[in-house]
Amino acid sequence: MITIKEIASIALAIIILSFSNSFIDTNIFLKSLIYFSIIFIFYVCSKKYLAYYLESKEETKIWTFQRYGFYKRSHLKYPVPIGIILPFLLSIFSLGYIPWFAVTESEIKPRETRAARRHDFYSFLEMTEWDMARISSAGIFSMFILAIISYILNFPDLARLSIYFAFFNLLPLGKLDGTKIFFGSKILYSILGIITAIGLLYIWFL
Repeated sequence: MITIKEIASIALAIIILSFSNSFIDTNIFLKSLIYFSIIFIFYVCSKKYLAYYLESKEETKIWTFQRYGFYKRSHLKYPVPIGIILPFLLSIFSLGYIPWFAVTESEIKPRETRAARRHDFYSFLEMTEWDMARISSAGIFSMFILAIISYILNFPDLARLSIYFAFFNLLPLGKLDGTKIFFGSKILYSILGIITAIGLLYIWFL
């Protein structure tokens, strides 16, 4: 299930990414809106589906920054919406040549039904790092699938944006999905990293 708050966050993310992608050529802003809408449909739905399968719930929100150290006092009083600020700053100062496509984060929590299962893998209520890594990786895998479909249907720009989106969200920064995958499974992170690198090489050189 998706909430009104999530829809608002996703809509804002789509607008931000479309602005960043069309900073040099404003004529592609509408096409960017359509493409990033498709990307988020794949990205969010895949994570929500796997989260439901794992007796949990995933909430998509704008990426924020608050903690800057390991000590309890090492955090800002209010979270900074870095998912909004960073794409704008990079687009403006680089004149659109350095985009940033990671603007959302996922909050993953167990559902109440998870606690009711006492004699199997769900005998604990808290989500494990491996569970969160699997849910987060579902979004990255969906980008690979979307890229393949886009190339087959002759939509190379959508395929390119899907690979870039996967790359940026795979970075182990803050609360991005890449951080959850990295700490949940180094092997899974390496596999996704290799596939993403292959995709980037294909885009740049072929």
